[in-house]
Amino acid sequence: MKYIFDFDDVLFNNTSQFKPHMYEVLVDAGVPLDEARAYYEEKRKKEFSLRKFITTLFSRHDEIKNNVEETYQEIMRECSNFINTQLLEAVRRIGRENCYIVTYGDKEFQRDKIKYSGIFNLFDKNKIYPVTESKTETIKKICKENAVHEVVFIDDKMPHIKGVEEDINKKDYPNLTTIHYKDFESLMREKGVVSELKGPR
Repeated sequence: MKYIFDFDDVLFNNTSQFKPHMYEVLVDAGVPLDEARAYYEEKRKKEFSLRKFITTLFSRHDEIKNNVEETYQEIMRECSNFINTQLLEAVRRIGRENCYIVTYGDKEFQRDKIKYSGIFNLFDKNKIYPVTESKTETIKKICKENAVHEVVFIDDKMPHIKGVEEDINKKDYPNLTTIHYKDFESLMREKGVVSELKGPR
């Protein structure tokens, strides 16, 4: 069995931990919190580049003397504290040869988050796919490459899962199964990979 994981809010606690940390660093640098939040909501609808985000916010405030790259590094170096340790335990047991990451967003930023999170060694670098369009074509490619295996796609957002189900003809890709992250624990218990996935992510 092969597993395709989303990164944000599946392997990495983006919403609950990374974003609050990002805002904290920006506020300490002198960016008003309300402004940072509003601009993030505006930019997140497309490919989000943290470097460009910081650059734009700092350019609005002449009083901010902080270096953009140093601020970027200050935010990113905490990524290893925001990983989903319970799920990564399952990844270790499943084996890197059976695991993929397909993540939507700015390629540089997504790769940096994966790099700074410290989980690169758990995945084959050739099985990590940051994408700027729909995840569908990449998922099809993985299914074709593993035609004799069941392929499970795990995401935390039902609209993404529904989108994949609508875009991929089950008759053409009968080996694909989609699953919401909250249902992944029961699947892992069923497969005997882990006895329990609980506690803070």
